[in-house]
Amino acid sequence: MDGYLTLDHPLAAYDAITAEVGALARTVTPRQLGDPTPCEGWTVRRLLRHLAFVNDRYATLAEGTPIPEDEPDYADPVAAFGEHAARARAAFRRPGYLAEVAPTPIGPQPGAVTVQHVVNELTTHGWDLARALGTSTDVAPELARRVLASWRSFLDGMPRDGGPFGAERPAPAGATEADRLAAYLGRDAG
Repeated sequence: MDGYLTLDHPLAAYDAITAEVGALARTVTPRQLGDPTPCEGWTVRRLLRHLAFVNDRYATLAEGTPIPEDEPDYADPVAAFGEHAARARAAFRRPGYLAEVAPTPIGPQPGAVTVQHVVNELTTHGWDLARALGTSTDVAPELARRVLASWRSFLDGMPRDGGPFGAERPAPAGATEADRLAAYLGRDAG
């Protein structure tokens, strides 16, 4: 995982991205829930559900209990995002958590790497949500730059012919940091 950890202050980064993505999620109207997103086959509702699940799953992991494998179909995924973000925030701040090594879906990792992964997920999918809603994709510019460096260290050299990470695409002229991140992960940022 050399190079994956690019955040100097992972807890502050987590707070910043959950605030930004949470604010964006609260703008979603019921009419927009069925709209498509840049995530192939996902609607806005499905993306919101995944964002809530990321917080739920990693809060549970940080609390030291078995993590859920399947994403629940939250009745209100926006509210679930906020509730599970609060749980994760508290669990991530447990004394010693950032240095503590614990099992994760990608093998044993220190808590700081887990928080980095959550920030990576939320920043990436924050761009997806902004794009789906037709709002500015200038999502967390400084975080997006660091998240791009983190994903590069993790994904460079890996085959990316499907799944959540497609082949890198060109970023358009004048791209935001988050647009460059999205293009690296195979999204059409043009």
